Amino acid sequence: MNISIPWVFVSGGSRGIGKGIVKMLATQNYHVVFTYKSSTSEAQILCQEIKQQGYSCEGHQCNVSNAEEVSVLSAKLISQYGPPYAIINNAGITQDALLINMTEEEWHNVISTNLSSVYLVNHAFLPEMLTAGDGCIIHMSSVTAFKANSGQVNYAATKAAMIGITRSLAVEVGRFNIRVNTIAPGLIDTEMLDHIPSPHKKKLLSNIPLGRLGAVEDIALTINFLLSPGGCYITGQTFVIDGGMTA
Repeated sequence: MNISIPWVFVSGGSRGIGKGIVKMLATQNYHVVFTYKSSTSEAQILCQEIKQQGYSCEGHQCNVSNAEEVSVLSAKLISQYGPPYAIINNAGITQDALLINMTEEEWHNVISTNLSSVYLVNHAFLPEMLTAGDGCIIHMSSVTAFKANSGQVNYAATKAAMIGITRSLAVEVGRFNIRVNTIAPGLIDTEMLDHIPSPHKKKLLSNIPLGRLGAVEDIALTINFLLSPGGCYITGQTFVIDGGMTA
C-alpha cells in the first residue's frame, strides 16, 4: 500500500493512552502505524474502527524491546513508506515491588520494555528521518519521574531516564530539524487504574488541584499540538500533564 500522507509510528498503541494517541492522530490525517505485543483482538478492533471512520492506520505485532523484531519491522515500514514524520515511544509496563523484594527479572523486564525499546526504535528510524530533515520524537514518561511512588523503583528509573534521553537527543538532532520532547502524564483514566480500590482512588483525587483524573484525550491533544506547526520551535522539553498534582 502506498500512502500520500505523513505517517507516524506509535509503540504500544492498542490500549490505554496509546490507543487514544492512535485515534487522535488518525483523525488528523496521519497514517498511523502502531505496535502491540499480545493484544491482537484489541488491535484489530481499533484498526477496524478507525478505517470505518474513513481514516488510515495499521497495527503490527512487535516486541519493541527485541532488537531483531524492531529491525525487521522498521526496515519493512521504511521500504513501504519512507521515514516516519513522528515517533511516539509509548510502550511500557509496570512490575511493582519494594526494591528489597524486587527480582532481577522484574527489574530487567521493566527496563527492557520501557527504556531499551526507546533506544531500539529511535536507532532504527532516525537515520532516514535525519536524511528527510524533518520530524518529531516524543517519549512517554510519567509524573513518577518527579513524584515518588513506593514500589516503583524500576518504573521510576525508566521514566526519569526518558527525560535525560530527550534533552541529549534534542541537542544531537536539532540541526536536522528533528524535535524531541517528553510527555509526563499524571493519573489518566485508563484500564490501568481499574485495579485501584475506590477509597484509594478518592485519596489520589484529593491531591489533584483540578479535582479529576486526566483523560486520554488530554495527552493525545498535547501530542497533536507538538506534531503541528505550533510545536515547530519546541524541543528538549518535558510537558507534565497531571492536573496540578506535582504543583
